[in-house]
Amino acid sequence: MHPCVHRCAVRAQRPAPDAPASSCHWRHRHCGRARGSPPPGIRSQRVPPAPGCITLLCHSPAASREGHAVTMSELEKAMIAIIDAFHQYSGKEGDKHKLKKSELKELINNELTHFLGEIKDQETVDKVMEALDSDGDAECDFQEFVAFIAMVTTACHEFFEHE
Repeated sequence: MHPCVHRCAVRAQRPAPDAPASSCHWRHRHCGRARGSPPPGIRSQRVPPAPGCITLLCHSPAASREGHAVTMSELEKAMIAIIDAFHQYSGKEGDKHKLKKSELKELINNELTHFLGEIKDQETVDKVMEALDSDGDAECDFQEFVAFIAMVTTACHEFFEHE
């Protein structure tokens, strides 16, 4: 994962996967502006984000290997773990940016069994996907996945709060 991610308040776009990690180059999908040092051979003017856009620097473990001094908090490590878990299962069957039902089932059964138990029947998978699939494409994109993780985390918080 590229260590720098620009997030516009309206839409986000990551740097190209082949962009060098040291380039820290972003393009605002919403506002169309570019910021940062471009990859070698590409000229780019440093332009501040348009109003309403924010810039996030997400340093992955790869960033520290490339000379960036990075000490991530436990929360930041957890965020990276969520991103990595999604991409570990997405794209095994089709779109690499979305989870199909079988991929979602595998993710839940391998990564969330202590909180959700094991899903064995297709009907349960269908119900989970139906609840998550806000855009109706029969797949779970990253935003839908994060909403799911937030729901599970909230339920766990409420459970542990009452213990």
